[in-house]
Amino acid sequence: MDVVWFVLLVIGIVGLGTIAGSGRSREDMRMRGRWDSRFELESRRQTQTDATGMLTCRSCGTGAPERAGRCPACGAML
Repeated sequence: MDVVWFVLLVIGIVGLGTIAGSGRSREDMRMRGRWDSRFELESRRQTQTDATGMLTCRSCGTGAPERAGRCPACGAML
């Protein structure tokens, strides 16, 4: 009988911990939504290369090779 009560106690503690830990504030959810939408926008934005394989940085306008991945001037993702 003691084993049954112990198992029920453990299940109860785990259940309460799950409920208490999963609560998030509205501000957290809003910030997560903003980050997700900004990430989606950046990931879907297409960049055009010219015949030489050079990209233009969207932040500062500097030209950089397509394979570089980051702008050499400001460090932004190409």
